[in-house]
Amino acid sequence: MDEVNNSNELDSMAIILHIGNAKSEAYEALKAVKKGDLETFNQKYELAKKELSIGHRAHAEMLRKLSAEERMKDVDLLMVHAEGHLSSTDIAVDMVGELGELYKWKEIIDEN
Repeated sequence: MDEVNNSNELDSMAIILHIGNAKSEAYEALKAVKKGDLETFNQKYELAKKELSIGHRAHAEMLRKLSAEERMKDVDLLMVHAEGHLSSTDIAVDMVGELGELYKWKEIIDEN
């Protein structure tokens, strides 16, 4: 049973790692676009989306593994915590993208 718990913990931590990276990159992108640095915004935002995608794949793989092994009862607090981070970061990355578009429009308007 300890091996199962270790596997769940490692899978959950992988999700948290990539989602944390995604959130950090997204907020760095937002800081950049607020300063008018559109190139850095685009780079950081793409990195955020990539890390988010990796986190989603890790989550899907973990659920497939648990389901295939009929271990859905092994869902623990760390896994729920990871899923919470996944959901909130998904929204944050989307919002940073939308805010970035608004700042880009603002730059265009200010130039005219």
